[in-house]
Amino acid sequence: MLKVSSTAAARMAHLLKSEDKGAVLRIIRRDRRLRMQVSSQRPGDQTFSHDGRVVLVLDAGVGNSVATRALELRPADSGPRLRMLMP
Repeated sequence: MLKVSSTAAARMAHLLKSEDKGAVLRIIRRDRRLRMQVSSQRPGDQTFSHDGRVVLVLDAGVGNSVATRALELRPADSGPRLRMLMP
């Protein structure tokens, strides 16, 4: 299962503050790359929470493809960025 650091989960919660209450971030595969988009939770999704709020969801296909990875928050010149790390 994907490992999500507490700092990454906190960042996702921050990004969702201006969204509707039920909004979550979803990792999708587009053009052979992983992308993140605002979405809603669906039956069967893997969920990741921060302070009692679901902030990230994955469908079974994406969940299986990132099962050995970790999602971390990394500093960047433009501000903190979410990064998917390989094992």
